[in-house]
Amino acid sequence: MEPKVVAGARASAAASGSWWRYPSTGYLVMQSGSGNNWSQGFHGYGPRVHDAALELVRREVEAADCLTGFLLLQSMAGGTGAGLGTYVAQALKDEYHAAFITNCCVWPYESGEVIVQPYNTLFTLSHLSDLSDGIVLLENEALHRTCAKLMGINRPSFTDMNGIAARALASVLLPSQSRGPNPGGSHAPNPTSGAPGTGAATGPGASPGLQLPALRRTPGSGGRGVGSEGAAAAAGGSGLGAPRSSASPASCPPPSTSPLAELVSHLCCHPAYRMLTLRAIPQLPPSSIDFTTFTWAAILKRLRQMLVTGSVLEEGMDWSVTPHSPGSGPAAQVPGPRVNRAVANWLVLRGQGAGGVDVADFADPALTAAWAVDPLSVSYNGNKFGRCLMSASLLSNDRRCVGPIQRMLEHAYGMLESRAFVHQYETYGMSVSDFQACFARIEDISQRYVRL
Repeated sequence: MEPKVVAGARASAAASGSWWRYPSTGYLVMQSGSGNNWSQGFHGYGPRVHDAALELVRREVEAADCLTGFLLLQSMAGGTGAGLGTYVAQALKDEYHAAFITNCCVWPYESGEVIVQPYNTLFTLSHLSDLSDGIVLLENEALHRTCAKLMGINRPSFTDMNGIAARALASVLLPSQSRGPNPGGSHAPNPTSGAPGTGAATGPGASPGLQLPALRRTPGSGGRGVGSEGAAAAAGGSGLGAPRSSASPASCPPPSTSPLAELVSHLCCHPAYRMLTLRAIPQLPPSSIDFTTFTWAAILKRLRQMLVTGSVLEEGMDWSVTPHSPGSGPAAQVPGPRVNRAVANWLVLRGQGAGGVDVADFADPALTAAWAVDPLSVSYNGNKFGRCLMSASLLSNDRRCVGPIQRMLEHAYGMLESRAFVHQYETYGMSVSDFQACFARIEDISQRYVRL
């Protein structure tokens, strides 16, 4: 909604020296911001730009060979990214019924960027929980700490934080290929059990004769079969483990070309659980990469502990917490650190030897809800990511969102009790009952994750 912001983004891309350029007619801009008012962005500017915005999208869609879905990047604190961004998501959902809608939302600083950010954030989350097929939450607090503590940046800027977020997103969305239970990605019993690198699955939920060469299960590891055939087939997308014909047991599935379809069909197969947490390591300053020794064992050990503790930072984790620690059960009332649990996880490995890494520790049933149908999917790419010889990313539908949501709710209820700034939203047709309905819906979302 502000020309200088759009012009700055286009100029930055043009001056970057890279191949990327924004098209000269591929943007929409107006002459006034949304005043940090979610209602003004959604109810005010939204209907005014509806036709122009969809026309921009239509031109891009018609130029594409195949439409899988849309990835929307938006802030949640103000009026344009939050209010107008939510309206655009709704318009895309109405116009392209079969396309996946995935929102990457930047959660504001809890110390406060905008005085009314509790309202704007919760209105955005409430609406997107119905519209979106998956919501990736990127917390400004976590991005700032990553820059300051791990990247050695004394005064992190939004450009620095955007770089961390963009790198993490690229680590999961760039092409990779599935590591299914069998070399061909099938769940059927594998008669070639004597093939090199294969091993029998054991433990609860494992089918007799099921071979899991990609996970290298060992007796006593206690895991469940991994793959996303069912979820992908139900969603009609090319899922991470979608069945593929295989002429020989040694053939490999082709690289993924529909990461959004795979993301939502595997991770968000239950309509009540849409919140996704992204973890990507190693988190190193560029000057340290050339002097770092990379090993898969160390990388995966740290990434797994990040999942167990719910951390998104590679340092400062409590290593005494395990998946079987007190408080790991659903809604357990136990003092001390709470063990994180997930609905599903997607592990992406990149670099030397990524296709044969032992990832059985991520298949531990204690890491996911007991009812999870498809708890883990693994994909890989043998090319290194950036300058790192080895890197790993984990996208999880887990409890991490509970803390930020509950703290934001507490602030919002306090403001609503005194009717602070409510009149600004009433100007665009909202009422106190809209606030109360929104907060109740967010409480439901939070409690579902608490009970995992």
